[in-house]
Amino acid sequence: MTQLWLALAAGSLAAIVAILLAERLRRRRDEAQAYLKGVRSIVQGDPDAAIEALSDAARLGTPEAVDTYLALGALFRREGDLARAVRLHRNMLFGRGLDPARRAEVERELAEDYRRSGMLAEAAELYARLAERDGDRAAAEGLRDVKVEQGDLAGAVALQRRIGPQDGDPVLAHLLAAQAREALPGDPARAAALAREGLAAHARSADAWMALAEAEAAAGATAAALEAAGRSLDEDPRAALLAWPAVAAVPDAAAAEAFAAARAAARPDDAALHLLHGRALHRCGRTPEAVAALRLALERDRVGEVSLAMRELLHQAGAPGPDDLAARHDLLVAALLRRGKAPRCERCGSDAPSRAWRCRRCGAFDAYP
Repeated sequence: MTQLWLALAAGSLAAIVAILLAERLRRRRDEAQAYLKGVRSIVQGDPDAAIEALSDAARLGTPEAVDTYLALGALFRREGDLARAVRLHRNMLFGRGLDPARRAEVERELAEDYRRSGMLAEAAELYARLAERDGDRAAAEGLRDVKVEQGDLAGAVALQRRIGPQDGDPVLAHLLAAQAREALPGDPARAAALAREGLAAHARSADAWMALAEAEAAAGATAAALEAAGRSLDEDPRAALLAWPAVAAVPDAAAAEAFAAARAAARPDDAALHLLHGRALHRCGRTPEAVAALRLALERDRVGEVSLAMRELLHQAGAPGPDDLAARHDLLVAALLRRGKAPRCERCGSDAPSRAWRCRRCGAFDAYP
């Protein structure tokens, strides 16, 4: 009889274990299917379906649910649903089941939600606590980005000096270039000194070279300004769409036009350089030649970014004179008929209204292809 009961107990235990294993496998299978559905929806460009699928995966309650919630929060943030991202990450922190080893990761995600939402003080406080408590480098970088957005460039520079590499720091060069532009209206000499500090941090920084060009132009040094602008374009040809402030500030308009003409001739397929040349010609009052250069810029634009920049330029331009009205109209129509394409950040995937040294959404430098 005892053996019979033992056999029954063993059989019952085996059945229970089998049921539990089957349930666990089923949950894992359901979770995997939900993950796949979410990924498929992202690839197909259906964020609502992706959010629903990832939410289903998170509700399954497995140990991997934290990763699912983090993926869901990142998707909320990417879609601009920042309130839901904040709420999700806060709920994760308040939940009892969160592994203490993952807490800092969730707090960092919440800080990024705050930054994207414009809650800069809250983001700075959370990033600073993580950086000081855990020595979290990613949090320190987040704090640096918040300082930039708060307008505290000096604080961002000081922090980057502490966490960045000792030699060849492109981020520090970008920050010093931004600080140089901030100083430019009132103190061109200080702006030039800051730009040179940026070049000391990273000698091949196109941003720092262009900031130096802007400072030299403001100081009236035509040759030095054009030399620095040329160095910037040599280091990164993409800087052509960002070169106009420096070229426009050069006191000798004819020298600036000759510089732009030489650059466009050296790279005849670069639409941005033809746009730069057209603007320089227009500044010299050579309108027919300017229109021809701008038309060439549109023809050579393979991506659509220059066409978009041209539309904005024509929109902001003052009313044309009677002799220029027809040419301006034809140019505007040509720009509107071409496919425009905004620059897209390679890090966060967001479109920008125009090219910049830094993505305003995620804070990445040199983010546009």
